[in-house]
Amino acid sequence: MRGAVKTLVILSLFCSVGTYAGVFYMCKDASGRTLTSDRPIPECADRTMREYGNNGVLKREITPPLTAEQKRAKDAEQLQRQAQQAALEEQRRTDRALLARYRSEDDIVTARKRASATLIEQIAQQKDELAAADKEWQARRTAVDAQREKGEVPAAMQAKLAQALEDVRTRRTTLRDSEAHLAQINAKYDAVLQRYRDVATASAQ
Repeated sequence: MRGAVKTLVILSLFCSVGTYAGVFYMCKDASGRTLTSDRPIPECADRTMREYGNNGVLKREITPPLTAEQKRAKDAEQLQRQAQQAALEEQRRTDRALLARYRSEDDIVTARKRASATLIEQIAQQKDELAAADKEWQARRTAVDAQREKGEVPAAMQAKLAQALEDVRTRRTTLRDSEAHLAQINAKYDAVLQRYRDVATASAQ
């Protein structure tokens, strides 16, 4: 309250004896002192300064220039806003394309089946081939075990067993990769379907 009274007194003095100046300036320096002048105050170059008319009415506040750190922060914030706006526009374009491509959820179901049909057939075939390879490996292992009971196992027989095992491992890897690919396709169309539902619902509101 006392500070407000002091400010009013200063304003009154400037209004009564300094009207010729047209405007005057007021600020608080680093130590908290109130400074006034009929021109911008150098001591407050890094602080907020107020400009008053000769009638004592506040005309504007003059904010200090940004520091280098503040400018970097402001630039970074602006870049972030621009990136967010660009991402929003891109999402809108994607959503419009989604609605243009699929007329209904059934279209998405059909697209999923078309995208995965060949892969599903390959997986079924790969499973059959893996089962056959595993059966071959088991048979060769049984033969090697039987030969070992009789005596030394020929190198050719051991090589064929090793090859059969390698064939099983290769086919398992191929099957695993195919199943992972199928899972990716299903995940993609799950996301497409969910986004379609969200966009269609928002468009209907």
